[in-house]
Amino acid sequence: MTQPTHKAVSGPDEHEDQPGQTLVTRNHETIRAWAADRDGVPTMSEQLDGGGSRPVDLALELPDTEPAAGYERVSWERWLQAFDRYDMRFEFREHEADGSMSTSWSLDTSGRAEG
Repeated sequence: MTQPTHKAVSGPDEHEDQPGQTLVTRNHETIRAWAADRDGVPTMSEQLDGGGSRPVDLALELPDTEPAAGYERVSWERWLQAFDRYDMRFEFREHEADGSMSTSWSLDTSGRAEG
């Protein structure tokens, strides 16, 4: 039987069913634990758009990656407030298919249409 390629997790004690599986969460502790295991630091970029509002871009700065231009390190509290405000999901892998630790992650809005 084929394992699902994605799995929703609601806490840091839930894990992948097999290496390479993408996990999805909104749980703050899970996000922080994943980042901590990889020495990740929360970063944020705020830029004015044409209408004068401040859209926020969230990222994680991981070792051996160049800091993204225009992003600054922020507290987890501030990062997670923006994460919740924009109704985001954290998609990540614990391990690559070969079993090595993964640094693969992305953010998505949970309200967008699937498909």
